[in-house]
Amino acid sequence: MKDSFLRKLNIRRRFIVIFGITVFISVLAVTKVFLKFYSLSKENLQSKWENFTYSISNDMNYYMKLPMDSIAFSAVTLDGMLQLKMPQSVVLSYLKQQSASYSTIISGDSTGLYSYYDGKYLDGDGWEPPDTYIPLLRPWYIAAKLYDGEIVLSEPYSDSQTSKIILSVSKLLADGRSVVSMDVSVEELSNIVKQSSRNDVVKAIFVLTSDGFAIAHSNEEKAGKNLYNQGDMFDVKLLEKFNSENSENFSVKHEKRKYTVFTKSVISDWSVFVVLDNEKLYKSIYLLYVNFGIVLFIILGVLISVFIFMDKKYSESELLTRDIKAVADNYVAVARLNLITGDMKVVRNSKNLEYALGGCFKNYAGRIQNFVDVIASESFVPIVTEFMEPLTLEARLSKVKTISLEYVDRQGKWMRMRYFIVDRTQNGELHHVMVAFESIDEDRRQQEALRRIAETDAMTGVNNRGSGEQKIREALKSGKHGMFCLIDVDKFKSINDNYGHQAGDESLKAIAASLSNVFRESDIVFRLGGDEFAAFAEGVTTHEIGERILNRVFERLEMVNIPALKDRKVTISVGASFFPKTNIDSFEAVYRRADEGTYESKKHDGNFFTFIE
Repeated sequence: MKDSFLRKLNIRRRFIVIFGITVFISVLAVTKVFLKFYSLSKENLQSKWENFTYSISNDMNYYMKLPMDSIAFSAVTLDGMLQLKMPQSVVLSYLKQQSASYSTIISGDSTGLYSYYDGKYLDGDGWEPPDTYIPLLRPWYIAAKLYDGEIVLSEPYSDSQTSKIILSVSKLLADGRSVVSMDVSVEELSNIVKQSSRNDVVKAIFVLTSDGFAIAHSNEEKAGKNLYNQGDMFDVKLLEKFNSENSENFSVKHEKRKYTVFTKSVISDWSVFVVLDNEKLYKSIYLLYVNFGIVLFIILGVLISVFIFMDKKYSESELLTRDIKAVADNYVAVARLNLITGDMKVVRNSKNLEYALGGCFKNYAGRIQNFVDVIASESFVPIVTEFMEPLTLEARLSKVKTISLEYVDRQGKWMRMRYFIVDRTQNGELHHVMVAFESIDEDRRQQEALRRIAETDAMTGVNNRGSGEQKIREALKSGKHGMFCLIDVDKFKSINDNYGHQAGDESLKAIAASLSNVFRESDIVFRLGGDEFAAFAEGVTTHEIGERILNRVFERLEMVNIPALKDRKVTISVGASFFPKTNIDSFEAVYRRADEGTYESKKHDGNFFTFIE
């Protein structure tokens, strides 16, 4: 009996030991699952706020992009005017026209274009500076000179009348002395900050220059101040940590509270800061996992199966998190490609991607040609096919992390395809890459609209002088022959004096319309300025054809009826010449001959042309 008792006792002891070991192992397993899941949730939460900061940075970059593009396009035209030694009156007229045009496409407050051109300050917004105003000593001029032809943002300042924070976007022109600039209010950046800070988790959102100047701040009292000199203790601690960490994500402690800070660069040397209260940020996670942990410890029998399930989900979630971090939100479709197996996994699907793949995600390399035929327009099929070839990815991605290609799809819209690396094998070979598709059609249209504005005469709708002459020079340089004409309105001053400037404007529009209707779309028609126009007709090399074209222009003008002129007709004098006249003929020479012809035509009644050989 004693032996039986001892045997039972030993069995019980073994059971207790086994049970204790099982409980201990289960607790360790539960703890591991808990910590992993907690870490993943925390990482996903941080990733959300990192994307939030990235979105704010993108919005601010987009807002500043338009005025910077405007300065870039306008500088091209002004460089052409400098080369042609255009008078300041013509440049001022251009600045006014461009300022009116840009005001329709640039959101927020801006002063329009102004320039220090050929030794004089010219303002496209009509502002007349006082005698004490010295452009060469202004921050916008000094900054443009310092950056020697690059587009530069001057140090922001607070306007004394409106209290708005203003900065200048400037660029030095080709002569090394002249500068074109535009003042832009950053109030829109303040609006972005205000809208983004409407969350209890957010302690502060602000944008700083590299010198610590607060461009915009969720605390309006700090906007416009230098936080290095005028900030409170928390600002000082945060900026010291930012400078020492040199990271886009760091923590700072102040008055026994911890804060998480996300930063992203804006423009070139600005930074946007998103400061989050850790207690509020992780409160939901704390509550959720404390309760979850209690339940898990009670139901120990289920923990092992839960652990296996959750560990598997954790692995999938960890991989998915890497995918999400590798892909920006603006991609319309994303797939992960396994270069070893040739399989694809769609991360972000779209109808076009699904149609192109035909629902099959195997044998990527063997299905590229069919894939390209679906997504790319006919003219882009060869280049897209070459870009998508997976066998050359190793070489193309050996020194860079991403490569991209812009192309036109079957619907005629611009797209960008991008490969970027996810991971490599232990031997350093490419394993997974992401292939992403981004729509850039809207950006292309905006750039094209800015280009048209910069090249078009605002009143008449034909090319302006800068773009017209540039196109002719390019045509002549490429070996094209044709007829060049200079057109001058007869007695235009009399029209303005007797019938008003509106009648004069209508006359110029009528002449531009007549020239556009008669000359071909491939020809070049432009306004030189004032009452002068010019045209180049490619391939017209004989008097007979040239006279026929000019007579049609006169016939068009005869049919023009401008009520303000009553019975008076708009007439023109034309000088024309053919290019090339000799083997060493130039644009300047053909221009002089046409100008001489215009002078001769002025000696006759209206609608007269003269060819100069």
